Parts: sequence; structure tokens; C-alpha cells
Amino acid sequence: MKQLNALIILLLVASITLAQDRSDVFKEDAKITWLGLDFSNAKLIGDREKLGSESDIRHLIEAWNNLIVSEGDKFDVAAAIDKKKIEKNIQPTLDHNATLDVLSMLSNAEKDYIHLNRDGVAEIVASYDFKGVSGIGLMFNIESFSKMNEEASMWVTFINIDTKEVLFSERVVAEPRGFGMRNFWAGAIFGALERIKKKEYSMWRKKYYRP
Repeated sequence: MKQLNALIILLLVASITLAQDRSDVFKEDAKITWLGLDFSNAKLIGDREKLGSESDIRHLIEAWNNLIVSEGDKFDVAAAIDKKKIEKNIQPTLDHNATLDVLSMLSNAEKDYIHLNRDGVAEIVASYDFKGVSGIGLMFNIESFSKMNEEASMWVTFINIDTKEVLFSERVVAEPRGFGMRNFWAGAIFGALERIKKKEYSMWRKKYYRP
């Protein structure tokens, strides 16, 4: 009985700690690190010819990640999550993406547009080596870039990097825009950030924040 009571107390403490961590995301002075775009379970649907070779796809994945950092004034992640500034360290994600079988991402099946869930996101995060980064991390787990649907689907994921626990993850969709394969889907990331800034982040605060 004593062991059972101890286990119950431990689970309650763990639950409270996680709730506090979720609330920390919404604190004005929270240290949050942008980790980049994860493609672990992504599907690139349609446009097979324009996506090019395996090396072309790898280059695109890296280019999408680098663009958000190099054009930070446009892709303003901090503003989207109501912060004055954030840290940026996309190297763990770049290294992880580099190990993926990118050709398996290619699809012509419309059903692949929505296929990822929170459990799948948690498995992806658990597989990461964050290389000494600590605190709260934010990554976008790309679910699909679908030319058939003219839409991108992604999971916006806040992480306790030290424990690899997903604090919360929410799906966001956005339409692509722009010319050229890189800019077209980067436009969807921009659209997702704008949607988060205007609506989603406020909804997440109501859902997850506990003073």
C-alpha cells in the first residue's frame, strides 16, 4: 500500500510539473529556442517532377530551414508567439533531417495529407539528439506539403528539451504562396506564423495556461 501511495504521489507531482511547464510557454520572459522544421514523418504530395532528385529534396529541406533564420524579420517566430525575442538553434533539426529517407516522403495519395497525430509527434521528439540545447524548444513537425490540396499541414510543437517531453502540440494548416519550389512552400510557413500570431496562440493560451 505504501508503494502504491508513493507511486500516486509521484504521478501527481509529474503531472503538476508538466502543467507548470506548459504555462511557462506563455510567460513573457520565457526562454524559447526555435528548433526549425522537422520532416521526420512528412509527406510531399504531388509535384514529383518539380521536387527533383534526392539531393534536390535534401537541399530544399535545408533551404526551408535556413530561410526562416536568414529572413527572420519576415518569418518572425518571436512575434507569432508573443515574445520580444527568442533563441534560434536549428542545427539539431538539420542533423536529424539529414538522416531521413527523403524519397519515402514522396506521395501522390491525397490520404497522406492528414496522417500524423500527437503520439507520432511525441515519438519524433523522443528520437532527437538536442545536442546540449536546454529549456523550452519550438519546432514545426511538417505533416505534409500537398500540391493536391494546395495546403501545408504541420504540428506546432513546444518541447521540454531537457526531458524530451512534448508540452503541447497543435496542428496548423496554411496555403502556400510564391514562385519557385522553395518560396512556394516557405509561403505556407509564413502563413502559418501569421495565423498563429492572429488567432491560434491566443486560443492555446486559453487552453493551456494556468496562472
